[in-house]
Amino acid sequence: MKFKGLFTINTLWYVAFGALFAFIVPIIGATLDLNDIMKVGFILLGANVIYSIVLGLYAGAKRMPWIILLIFPVLFLIGYRYFFANYALYFTLVYLVLTYLSYGITKD
Repeated sequence: MKFKGLFTINTLWYVAFGALFAFIVPIIGATLDLNDIMKVGFILLGANVIYSIVLGLYAGAKRMPWIILLIFPVLFLIGYRYFFANYALYFTLVYLVLTYLSYGITKD
């Protein structure tokens, strides 16, 4: 593995967008006073799933190291308990699998 590729400005962008979808989008959902069904639908199954797939496709197309894909699921794992119930823990695994599957389809 190339550690030189991990410490770039692109990694900082991955962290920034990961934090946006792991923390800021749920904060917006909380301020809009969404009920639990809308939070699951719009945030967990909507925005975060789309972001996970796009992240995997982008990282695979740009030939980024696979370790970069752990950023968003780990950030979500850190912050899920502040915005969601305990069931949201399992979405971490869903995001991880979706990210790596979409990363894998871009590989030759």
